[in-house]
Amino acid sequence: MNRIFNSTGAPKYHDGMLVVETRPSLSPHIAVAGIAAAAAGPGMSALSFYERAGMIKRVVPITKPDAAVPRRGSLGIATYLAQPSATAMEPRVNVIELEPQVDLPELQLALASDPQILSVSRAPVRYLCATRAATSVAAALPPAADSAMWNLKRIGWWQARQRAGFRDADGIKVAVLDTGLDDLHPDLPRPRQYTYRNPDAAAPSSRLDLVGHGTHVAGTIAALVNSVGVHGICNCDLHAWKIFDDVPDETFGDNPEFYASHAMYLRALYECTEAGMDVVNLSIGGPGEPSTAERRAFDRLLARGTIVVAAMGNGGDAGSPTSYPAAIPGVIAVAATGVDDTRTWFSTRGEHCAIAAPGEGIWSTLPTYEADLDGPSGPQPPARREVNYGCWDGTSMATPRVAAAAALLIANRGRMTPGEAKEALQGSADKVPAMRGADHDADYGAGRLNLDALLA
Repeated sequence: MNRIFNSTGAPKYHDGMLVVETRPSLSPHIAVAGIAAAAAGPGMSALSFYERAGMIKRVVPITKPDAAVPRRGSLGIATYLAQPSATAMEPRVNVIELEPQVDLPELQLALASDPQILSVSRAPVRYLCATRAATSVAAALPPAADSAMWNLKRIGWWQARQRAGFRDADGIKVAVLDTGLDDLHPDLPRPRQYTYRNPDAAAPSSRLDLVGHGTHVAGTIAALVNSVGVHGICNCDLHAWKIFDDVPDETFGDNPEFYASHAMYLRALYECTEAGMDVVNLSIGGPGEPSTAERRAFDRLLARGTIVVAAMGNGGDAGSPTSYPAAIPGVIAVAATGVDDTRTWFSTRGEHCAIAAPGEGIWSTLPTYEADLDGPSGPQPPARREVNYGCWDGTSMATPRVAAAAALLIANRGRMTPGEAKEALQGSADKVPAMRGADHDADYGAGRLNLDALLA
């Protein structure tokens, strides 16, 4: 087994990065001079000091500022941060990237005591939640029509689709927040919308999915049901946000390691609410406590009625550290099971686990091209991974099965709250033998996904 995307020993938080929320303005059209006068607290003063010293790399807006106030190019940082939001009653959120010389704890304390600041938090790192079997080939063919698709049989996919009155998830908006996707893959539907660039972020982000993770996840949800042996769970209104840039953050051996761009990730969460996503799939995780802004973004999604599904993580052999966003209340946390219906060796366990789904030996789509990367130490050789199709392991692979099941649940049983959807998924899950009759288990949640029973 060649482990990649392994967060063991990696940092919990991004170096030199803070997530800052400023209080909503009582007047959405306050004059710039008035903002400047209001921005004289200890935290804003400290930021102005670091700005004059050239120690602020950039400020990346997450929420939209009021169009009546200019962007930061013509303002100092304190004045810029004090701008009202486009929605006057909501806080402004910005990610601030600082040089290593900045005393981050001291600055965080100063900002926390500033009356203009609603919250200030470290930016937690979010990783991919997949492993990959070692391969000696650069290209993979899809499996034969029914072979290797044990996971679909195990969850009753065939039986569910043959039910009288079965409705596919056409028109149900499913968002994949990941490494991007190959939107020209012949076995994937064209996404309704694909956001892959953040003009305010530092590192480049192209249309390509250099890692392949997002394309694999998207195919698990929505690969075309045809003669090829890779089938998605449902036809849906697929949307994608690329939340990883194109520059590896670390390199371990021959494997580049990617961290989610925190700014791209937060912005995608807010945009999912604005776009009215029905289901959001997050095959990412990390042990860093969520920032206040991250928690607030999830609160907005859940309050809007969006079903959010996230991976438990791949820390099962490393003490099962709690991973977020799976552990955020209201999120449906998914563990991975293998061919024998037991928890896989890598799947993180925890009492917040909601449900399990097959996550071992999962065939799905991969980009039709290899990767050519620039890493932290300069140009890297092309990343050796399969192209076209591949068989991967991970809670990343289990999570999109549950996300797709949630989309089919809405299509067949009507709109429901995230809590009602979680209850339906858990109530129809199979109690695997290892649960020994328990209603809930830290390894499996309420049991292994049963799509046929869910739609009964």
